[in-house]
Amino acid sequence: MPANIVISQARTGSTRLPNKVLLKILGKEILLHLIDRVIAAKSVDHMIIATTENQKDNEIVDLVRNYHERVSVFRGSEEDVLDRYYQAALSVEDRFGPNPNIIRITSDCPLIDPKVIDLHVREFEQRDVDYLSSRITKRTWPHGMEAEIFTFKTLEKAWQNAQEAFEREHVTPYIYHTHADEFHLYELAYSDDLSHLRFTLDYPEDYEFIKAIFNHLYPDDSLFSFQDILRFIRMNGKLLAINSMRTDAKIL
Repeated sequence: MPANIVISQARTGSTRLPNKVLLKILGKEILLHLIDRVIAAKSVDHMIIATTENQKDNEIVDLVRNYHERVSVFRGSEEDVLDRYYQAALSVEDRFGPNPNIIRITSDCPLIDPKVIDLHVREFEQRDVDYLSSRITKRTWPHGMEAEIFTFKTLEKAWQNAQEAFEREHVTPYIYHTHADEFHLYELAYSDDLSHLRFTLDYPEDYEFIKAIFNHLYPDDSLFSFQDILRFIRMNGKLLAINSMRTDAKIL
C-alpha cells in the first residue's frame, strides 16, 4: 500500500487574521494542536508542514522542526502553492517511496478529528479513485472538518498542466473543477447537512469559537472527537452566535 502523507500549507501572512496558526490556545500554538490531531490518525504515516521561503515564516519552521519524528517542514513558493505541495511530496520520497497518497488538510483546521481523517483514507483506498473530497459539488461537513485525498500521480498531473493562477494558488481546482472529466472523483458527503457550522480559523470570531471548544473539551480529552464537538454545541447553542455571521466559504 502507498504511504499516506498529510501536507498542510501554513504561513504567517494571512490578511484577515495575521499569524493565525501561531495564535495560542491553552498555552499551545494552534499549528501544534493541528499536528497533534493529525498524527493521531491511525492511517497517517507522515505529516509535512509546507510553508514559504519568506523570512517571516521562519517562526513556523522553528516551531515545527524537531517537534515530532513523524513531522517535517518544507519551504517553497509563497504564491504557487501547487508547486509547494508537489515539491513537498517529493521531499519525502526517499523515506516513503514513490507515489504516496497525499492528504490535504489546511492549517486553519485545528478541530479536525483523527477518526474523520481515517474515514476519508479508508473510503479513498476502498474506492480506488484519483481524488476524494468531503466537498466537490456541495459542502455537507462543517467548514474545517474536511479533507482531500489524491494520488501522487494526480498531483503531478495537476502540477504539470495547471495554468490558471487560482489553480496554482489553491492546489486542487484543476483536479475537481476545471479538469474534473480527466479524473475519477468521489465526494464523501456527511449524513446530515452541517455546512452552516464553521470549525475553520479565518477571522477573530473563529478564534473565539475554537478557543471555547478547546477550553471545554481539551482538559478531559486532548483528542476530543467531532461528535464531542457536536454534543457540546447542541448543549450550548449560544456558541454558534460567535462566528455565525462569517458564512463566506473560501475555495478548497
